[in-house]
Amino acid sequence: MPMKLHLHGKRGVDLLHDPRLNKGTAFSDDERDALGLRGLLPPRVTTPAMQLSRVLGNIRRKPNALEKYIYLISLQERNEALFYRRDHGQSR
Repeated sequence: MPMKLHLHGKRGVDLLHDPRLNKGTAFSDDERDALGLRGLLPPRVTTPAMQLSRVLGNIRRKPNALEKYIYLISLQERNEALFYRRDHGQSR
C-alpha cells in the first residue's frame, strides 16, 4: 500500500488550490501518488526550469501590458513559487 502524505495538512485538490504549496506539473510521479494528485494534473512531469521557460514564453506572446498583468496575477494566484522564480530570474 503506497504511503499517503500531505503538505501542511493538504492533499489533492486542496493542495492544488494553495498557491504557496502548488508546484503544478513539477510534482514528481511519486509525489502525485502520495499526495492524491494522480489524475488532477496533466500526465507529463516537468522541471521547474521547464515551467519557467514556458511561463516566460507565454508572457512574451501577450500583446500588451494589460494582458501580461492579467497572466501574471493569475500565475501568482495558482503557483507563488513559479511566480517569484520568474520575478527573480528577470531581475538579474
